[in-house]
Amino acid sequence: MAIYLPPLKSYAPFYIQRGTDTNAVNIRTAYGVTIMVHEYPSKRRVKEVYKNDWKDRDGDDEWNESLNYEAFTLKTKCVIFTESSNSSTSRQELKNAVRSFQNAIRSGEFKIYDDWTKFGFRKVRLDEFPEIGDGDFDEMDGHCRLIFDITLKVNDPTTEMAFANNQIVEA
Repeated sequence: MAIYLPPLKSYAPFYIQRGTDTNAVNIRTAYGVTIMVHEYPSKRRVKEVYKNDWKDRDGDDEWNESLNYEAFTLKTKCVIFTESSNSSTSRQELKNAVRSFQNAIRSGEFKIYDDWTKFGFRKVRLDEFPEIGDGDFDEMDGHCRLIFDITLKVNDPTTEMAFANNQIVEA
């Protein structure tokens, strides 16, 4: 039995690159994990600027030579399939594949790049990863599937990243 990658016409890869990796990895082909939905923040919050509020003057004096943005979380809904719907074997196979993906991103920081939105970030880390329970699986068209959510924390929201020569690099 193996992980099944259903054909998707307009799917664009989602890449991760850990600090020690020389190349970025497409999580769909490497782990069988397909990104269904991700929630990039449409408005990023600016960090509070340094300021003094003088009692004898109106307003306040602000020092904002360059605006910096606050870190944010990126919520992502993922799906993974097996080729068969044999309940116990398929479920265990999906759990193992998801654990393999989790192990790849759970320690340290990494870079991400989404080819669909053309957004890339560095200094990303895993924030939340679900525990997989038996109620999380379902059967669909002769395949067993598992849908799960992960949350990533983006600690460098300002450095623009691009994908070039199979690497995630500064734009």
